[in-house]
Amino acid sequence: MKPIRALTFDLDNTLWETDISILRAEDAMVRHLRDLTPARWMADFKLDKFHAMRKEIVREQPQIAHNLTMIRKETLKCWFENRGATRAVAEDLANQGFQVFYKERQNVTPYPGTVATLDQLYKNFKLGAITNGNADLMAMQIGRYFQFSLQSQNFRKPKPAPVMFEEALKRLKVHPHECIHVGDDIEHDVMGARQVGMKTVWFNMNSRSPEDDALADYVISDLRELLHLLKQHD
Repeated sequence: MKPIRALTFDLDNTLWETDISILRAEDAMVRHLRDLTPARWMADFKLDKFHAMRKEIVREQPQIAHNLTMIRKETLKCWFENRGATRAVAEDLANQGFQVFYKERQNVTPYPGTVATLDQLYKNFKLGAITNGNADLMAMQIGRYFQFSLQSQNFRKPKPAPVMFEEALKRLKVHPHECIHVGDDIEHDVMGARQVGMKTVWFNMNSRSPEDDALADYVISDLRELLHLLKQHD
């Protein structure tokens, strides 16, 4: 087998469970906005209403679908404008609400064994991250193991489009066959990385079955399995 020199990782639901951090962040955002605004503006606020509005905005503005930061800000702005706020006030509240959300959104708990695995990997491999989310990996403690983190909102297209994978390979200064991408999503991670020639590891923590034949080169349910897998490439 040809030697592996680098690995790239998806973030959400690969290094940590995303739903918990998002719910906690949204709760902090709502509490902050309730304190800032007239009671009537937040009286009927429910997350299901907010998420429905968010889906409508994405439907109306598909060009921002890969930019989670912009989507959240646009949804908050729309919420307050619909309740009588001026555009300027709505934009200010949206920015403040997002900042509270974003700060709390970085408070993640890595899956068991993740930190220990990364601590071993970065001693021998170059590590990068590729995400369709907006988590600020480099602001987290585990960010010290990575050379960079690419977010889809800074690119023309999200995964599985090749552009972020190609940029990662360029920054890592490796050929596709020298790099393994690890992620939990068959379409975004496995198919995306495979189309540029990278090796792929499907992080299948919950024993899901893929819906098509786009199988990864390897399947793991615990990131600690990477250490054993990589010994095969020595």
